[in-house]
Amino acid sequence: MFLSSYESTVDVKKRVSIPAPFRKSLGGEDSVFLWPSLDKPCLEGGGTALVRRFQRSISRLRPLDPRRHALETAIFGQGRFAKFDEGGRIVLEGELLSHAGIEDKARFVGLGDRFQIWAPATHQPRLAEMRKLALESADLLEGDSDGNQAVAAE
Repeated sequence: MFLSSYESTVDVKKRVSIPAPFRKSLGGEDSVFLWPSLDKPCLEGGGTALVRRFQRSISRLRPLDPRRHALETAIFGQGRFAKFDEGGRIVLEGELLSHAGIEDKARFVGLGDRFQIWAPATHQPRLAEMRKLALESADLLEGDSDGNQAVAAE
């Protein structure tokens, strides 16, 4: 699982270190799949298991369904595998950097089965918005087997 948040420097060659816990979550894969987020100014990323899950989901749509074509184009057509170098770094291509507005720093945010990469200045106001929505949504979390809520809303 991709958990927690980390900030990394983007060097002049547009290389950024994927956080070590994220690389570990990839289970030894030598690359990561990245694509421009469909609805946010950030990048989305994950391993081949996530790519396969997307492929299975998308393949359930009718072949000529325009939504299928849109999802394939947005995720597979604009996404790419970025291979790790010996230091655990990847190169963020210009199109991806531009979409996320990333310049010299990148904020990695774990989302369980995938992660996002943000420009830190863009992520900060979004974080406050997400925390507010999470608090309002706390009742959606299931309790444990004793009926205790996983998160208590105050």
